[in-house]
Amino acid sequence: MVKKGLIKEFITYIDTQKLGYTFYNVLVQLKYGTKKDKEKRVEKLKKISNVVWISSFQGKWDMVVSILAKDAGEFSMYLEQILGSLKESLLDYNFFIVISASQLGYKKIHSGADETNNYHAKVGHKDLVRLSDNDLKVLKLLANNARMSNVDIARRAKISPDGVRYCLNKLEGKKVIQGYKPLLDISKLGYLWHIMFLRLKISDEKQGEEFIGFLKNLPEVFYVVRGVGNCNLMVEFQTKTLDEFEEVKDAFTSKFGDMIVDEETVQVTDEHKCSYFPGSLG
Repeated sequence: MVKKGLIKEFITYIDTQKLGYTFYNVLVQLKYGTKKDKEKRVEKLKKISNVVWISSFQGKWDMVVSILAKDAGEFSMYLEQILGSLKESLLDYNFFIVISASQLGYKKIHSGADETNNYHAKVGHKDLVRLSDNDLKVLKLLANNARMSNVDIARRAKISPDGVRYCLNKLEGKKVIQGYKPLLDISKLGYLWHIMFLRLKISDEKQGEEFIGFLKNLPEVFYVVRGVGNCNLMVEFQTKTLDEFEEVKDAFTSKFGDMIVDEETVQVTDEHKCSYFPGSLG
């Protein structure tokens, strides 16, 4: 599957808030550009150390660029770098601060398959974990190569195999590492990827939890993110067709439509980068 391009890489899910970092999703609207122009933009963005997710869209927004930052000041610094790299083509931007996120796995794609293919990872636990230099070395090596052997980690990190095992036990035990998964190119499997940005009117916490619980149980939903910004919920879907996506939307809007004040939908056309490790840590 790797050779065929179905699996792009194997990534490690890290609860970044346990490291003291928060996700800031920056949505950008850009002037029309050629394919070469777009490739140059992406390469510039990849060089910014704490840019960890870059994807291209069809819709109102053309791209999302996610930053990991310790605080508002650090976010502002990285935001300036992003806007500076896009200044010749930038039309508008907005951002969304992530409070918590639930990665639900490729449920739709793996439906009917072995349940071990599915997983549930959460970002958003506030308790910080003190990590050693060796812990960070191991985490960095595994971030985008989750299948790396302990022997290879030990060699590259210059620590003993026993030291690697100790670090892994700590990182997994403290839930810094939430899980491991293949990063799929779902378009090559015949699936569409949509993201809805919802602004909700929530009268009470119980109502909000009921809505989010309903979304998480839908097989087409694989990521639910709560945050602060012009929207307060970001939901990602994988479906075979546009009609199927519309049916899924109808399923929750018919039940919870009164809560939805506004929504914007984009289709993800390409995922250029995905990591859960801030480059500034190593």
